[in-house]
Amino acid sequence: MTYTPYSEINYLEEFSLIAGNSYTVDFVAYEYDGVTPMDLGGASVYWVLSPYGRPDYTIVQITGIVTGANTFEFNFTSTLSSPLSGKYIHQPVIVSFSGKEYRPAQGLCLIIPKIAKT
Repeated sequence: MTYTPYSEINYLEEFSLIAGNSYTVDFVAYEYDGVTPMDLGGASVYWVLSPYGRPDYTIVQITGIVTGANTFEFNFTSTLSSPLSGKYIHQPVIVSFSGKEYRPAQGLCLIIPKIAKT
């Protein structure tokens, strides 16, 4: 039986934020060899977030911006993060000029509830 180790699939660094804050998520894309920069010319990108253990339930999808030859980013706004709390899985998605989707990695995101005013 073959398998892919968890550490290879989930190699993006975990990040945390308090609900209601904005967060910019930056990515650098490489080819399968992990060394050669991926050419993002003509590509589009988006980012998805789902509750941990619920990959069938996307709660946030954000269109991103290609910022360089092999870099892109997403702005997770305060409006989107405000109602959330808990542990989530996130995946960047690269869509090639021909429409093929590529999900290079995934990682964990912890959103801590904001403390209410008194």
